[in-house]
Amino acid sequence: MQAVIDKIIEAKSVAVFPHVNEDSDALGSCFAFAKVLRKMGKKVTIYVSGRVEARLAFIGTDYVMYHEGIEHDHDLCACLDCGDLDRITERKALFEEIGNSINIDHHLTNTNFADANYVDGNASATSEILLALFRKMDVEIDDDIAKDLYTAICSDTGCFKYSNVTPKTMRAAADLLEYNFDHAEIVRLLFDCESLAATKLKAEVTEGLKSYAGGKISLVTLDESIGEKYGMHKEDIPNLVEIPRRIEGTEIAVCIKHVKDGFRVNLRSNGKADVAKVATGFGGGGHVKAAGATVHLPTLEETEKTVINACMKALEEM
Repeated sequence: MQAVIDKIIEAKSVAVFPHVNEDSDALGSCFAFAKVLRKMGKKVTIYVSGRVEARLAFIGTDYVMYHEGIEHDHDLCACLDCGDLDRITERKALFEEIGNSINIDHHLTNTNFADANYVDGNASATSEILLALFRKMDVEIDDDIAKDLYTAICSDTGCFKYSNVTPKTMRAAADLLEYNFDHAEIVRLLFDCESLAATKLKAEVTEGLKSYAGGKISLVTLDESIGEKYGMHKEDIPNLVEIPRRIEGTEIAVCIKHVKDGFRVNLRSNGKADVAKVATGFGGGGHVKAAGATVHLPTLEETEKTVINACMKALEEM
């Protein structure tokens, strides 16, 4: 932790990178981090990889969409909630150009790719790590920063229902609730609010749900172009791996989405199966119970067969 703190203190201008396909933990963590550093007198810019899911606008929109050749004066790059360098995609060019980096993350499969790394695979969310970091730095957080941290923790724990929740997680959340923000509204916006178009899209995808291994593996598939049918941007398609995860008897839930550079595979484990190991086999990563990878095979059928075989093996190793 101290090596990361030293680099933060020495920096004057910081580029902050969440992972590609930015989610609530990544964004909440980056906004909280940026606000703390600005309170310290640092110049901070958050760079996203592309269009951010519209429903997450309530977290904040104070970011820059990265493009090649962007002008900057940064002397430090901070990667948050990023398991490996490939997860920052095209921003890798700026990462290398800056040549001075820190990595703060909670993924067990993190490759410790930065010059200074603070990785805690037992933390429920990157924001839980940030809270500990801010306390170590003796930085005073305010209501707005507390809201960002709470949003991120709430998101990555499924509103505190996932197995990654620990006593430390609950103590962190309780401490954050001492600040003045509407925690009930955050939960509503994260979990209980979606567009009519998203609801109809989910209904169509659910119709195609498949089961394998006697119902222990449940799978849905889609092409990201399905969003056009419902007037949605591809970035606004909801997290569909939750559909098979909720099916009774499911040990491993799988969502395969055809994207421009291959097939994006999201995996969830309801039991003891290690889906991080499955994802790592395809060059991805994540957590024991939540992981993902991009698979580069010619067809959906071949991808589905290959992924299901890997999940079958994970079930055998339970």
